[in-house]
Amino acid sequence: MSYLVGIDTGGTFTDCVVMDDGGQLFMGKAPSTPDDFSLGIVEAVRVTAESMGLSLGGLLRETSLFSHSSTMGINAVITRSGAKTGLVTTAGFEDTVLIMRIMGKFAGLGEEAIKRQVKREKPAPIVPKELIRGVVERVDYKGTVVTPLDRDGVVEAAHYLASQGVEAVAVALLWSQANPAHEQQIKLIVQELYPQTYVTISSELVPVLGEYERTATTVMNAYVGPLVARSQERLEKRLKDGGFQHSPLVAQAHGGCLPIAAAAKQPVGTMSSGPVAGIVASKYVADLLGYDNVITTDMGGTSFDVGLIYGGRIEPAVETVVAQYHLAIPTMAVESIGAGGGSIAWVEPGTGILKVGPRSAGSAPGPACYGAGGTEPTVTDADLVLGYLNPQYFLGGRKALSREHAWQAIKTHVADPLGMDVPEAAAAIYTIVSAHMSDLIRSVTVGRGYDPRQCALFAYGGAGPVHAWVYGQDARAIVVPSTASVHSAMGTLASDMVYSYQVGTPMRAPVDTDRFNGLFDELEARARKDLRGDGFSDDAISLSRFVDMRYMRQVHHVRTPCPRGRLTPRDLEGVYGAFEALYERLYGKGAAYKEAGMQVITFRLEARGRIPKPALRKHPLQSRDPSPGLKGSRRVLVAKQWTDVNVYSSVQLAAGNVIDGPAIIETPITTVLIGPDQQGSLDAYLNTTIGRKGAA
Repeated sequence: MSYLVGIDTGGTFTDCVVMDDGGQLFMGKAPSTPDDFSLGIVEAVRVTAESMGLSLGGLLRETSLFSHSSTMGINAVITRSGAKTGLVTTAGFEDTVLIMRIMGKFAGLGEEAIKRQVKREKPAPIVPKELIRGVVERVDYKGTVVTPLDRDGVVEAAHYLASQGVEAVAVALLWSQANPAHEQQIKLIVQELYPQTYVTISSELVPVLGEYERTATTVMNAYVGPLVARSQERLEKRLKDGGFQHSPLVAQAHGGCLPIAAAAKQPVGTMSSGPVAGIVASKYVADLLGYDNVITTDMGGTSFDVGLIYGGRIEPAVETVVAQYHLAIPTMAVESIGAGGGSIAWVEPGTGILKVGPRSAGSAPGPACYGAGGTEPTVTDADLVLGYLNPQYFLGGRKALSREHAWQAIKTHVADPLGMDVPEAAAAIYTIVSAHMSDLIRSVTVGRGYDPRQCALFAYGGAGPVHAWVYGQDARAIVVPSTASVHSAMGTLASDMVYSYQVGTPMRAPVDTDRFNGLFDELEARARKDLRGDGFSDDAISLSRFVDMRYMRQVHHVRTPCPRGRLTPRDLEGVYGAFEALYERLYGKGAAYKEAGMQVITFRLEARGRIPKPALRKHPLQSRDPSPGLKGSRRVLVAKQWTDVNVYSSVQLAAGNVIDGPAIIETPITTVLIGPDQQGSLDAYLNTTIGRKGAA
């Protein structure tokens, strides 16, 4: 027997999915261990192995693929716990990354923060001013060396940064994407003088236009590089010691995975890889079920993440923002708010208004009901008081929840201050967090010109299936994947090897056809070399081309698909037309302005090495009658009324079963709530589809 293992490390739990060579899935999870994430990963694998009747070593020895996503990089940025980092840049431009853009004050923040722009400040710098050193050099926009590099100045800068205890150095010079020679020389000098220093240069990482974005990305990569590299080394060693005989893969925010060695060179690519992996898993399931349009919703312990698949294609991000910094890396579009199971409910001083989030109890101490020292009420505490959660069957019975602790926390912090009884306060918490999630879904769909009624809504994460019957009511159908609570882990398992290449070479349309084709030829040659080096044959390699285009004198660009092969001027006219159509879809009909002239800014290539995987196991459809799975009833507050609802065990339900709401399905890793006017049905892959009664 051979196994594939997928891991997603979240802020609260580390999730694991194992697929055997017959397509059967096994799932497990364990608390995340922020001090050493590899410990939580190995524990999640051990828990899953036990559910399969195997030892940890028995599973790892038979594992052929191990892929994982990580929150380590983004957590380090948010908590400012990355490596002490220095920046070397062109003399006279030392303040670029500090000045940012004016949007830096509110980039990536929610609507409430944006309303108060006067009170907003730029984020704390990743690299403080005293660790930024300018060196004399200058390259123009054509790549011509105007001023040679001052090597003595580079040596002086390296000695200074080392004397300040710097662990990592970022190098970002003007126009280095046009001529990387000076950056390459600086890298060699620093590595010769201080070989233990982690060095990142922008021309290798993100050779694109945009001085600030390129610098910010390079700085961020250097900042998290040593931390992520050490973590990956620990994980690789623990897996090897446990019997794993291969090298693990690392999930990337562009929707694929990279070998651990390649990922260590660009750890900034792991930012948001967990939420993106959930979208990848959703596309995998949506393809099986025949859904082209899908709203993906991931409600975990800390955040609520929403993505979109439209026309069978995952929507890419227009821009990438991490901790208010704009980054020049390709990512999938994910919008997030602080609304998870661990989000804390609180009463705003002065106004007496009940708020939920964005602060989270995390995994330690966690919600009050965990009994681990938490005293503030969370969404999970409200779900427990309302009867939605079984206190004796959390994590399949491996963790008992305390209804008394949840009750007391809500009473002390919400009910008494607002003059409510505890169930009423719990219902208010549930309603508010569900409204926040509904608002975000409308922003991602209606706000971008998409109709949610034409989309299926996938609900996953540990808490998503408890709330989806409310926040998903505008969708065509609600689908709770069988892997709901570990869905992002499933996404890392379902991913392929993907390299992303980009080069910023501005060309005004109509472009020089030979030069245009030549740039893509160079990128494709690099891609094939890298993937062949990873063991992929040519028939397992697929390449996708894109160009970032904009109208002249505009700032914003649109990523536009580009055909493969040697393009003719007529082919390129089709690319220009595709850009205009995409532009009008984004900014409104009539917004396109061809007379302004068009410009190609960045050439991008996505190179995919398809990893063979067994087909997901399909179960024969059984009777519609779900009674064999009925385990009892429970009194819950639903639609403002206390109601006795049927409770079903997922392990006793079968494909084809149909369940009338209100009802609860308890799985070993999550709880599914079906509303009063709804009906749930299990498909051949054991996903639960929820729709209006008579329509499921």
